[in-house]
Amino acid sequence: MSKNLPAIIPPTHAVPQQFSREAQASFLDALSDWGNVRAAARAAEVSRTTAYRMRRACPRFRALWDAALLLARPKVEEELADRALNGVEETVFYHGEEVATRRRYDARLLLAHLGRLDRLTEDSEACEGARDFYGAVEALTQEPEIEFRRTPGELATEEREEQRSAAAEREAGFLRQDSVPGVSDEAGMR
Repeated sequence: MSKNLPAIIPPTHAVPQQFSREAQASFLDALSDWGNVRAAARAAEVSRTTAYRMRRACPRFRALWDAALLLARPKVEEELADRALNGVEETVFYHGEEVATRRRYDARLLLAHLGRLDRLTEDSEACEGARDFYGAVEALTQEPEIEFRRTPGELATEEREEQRSAAAEREAGFLRQDSVPGVSDEAGMR
């Protein structure tokens, strides 16, 4: 076995068979705070795939999702301004060891996200949902659960979405430190 292969890290939580209304409320609350689906899914302890699947399955959840993004817009604007003015500090690793830091000034991904949020301000359903967002999230927790099953076609679509998302992050320059070619997690532990 090669010593340069990165260790396979198991997921930090099991993917639930059901995305409960309680977990949906937690996801939506976190999404309204951060405007970031990945962070909201992590906070609700569900996979992004599960969240997107519920978005497709439940029109009310989809509307609340859009409303949550509208509520997060001011925070995204603040983050954009901070990144544009101050950049983002990144750690540079060489052969598994930290050798330097650098400041990256790249806000293209946030600009694209902000443009999408601008379009949401024209969606009357999203604006209506944002007006009484917390009351609507509370009402959502009282609704019956929705059960859904994935077909082989949905599984393939979800896999393609994950691959596109990873490719977009790589293109935008947002690589995780453990995915830098030639750098191994094991090398840094020695």
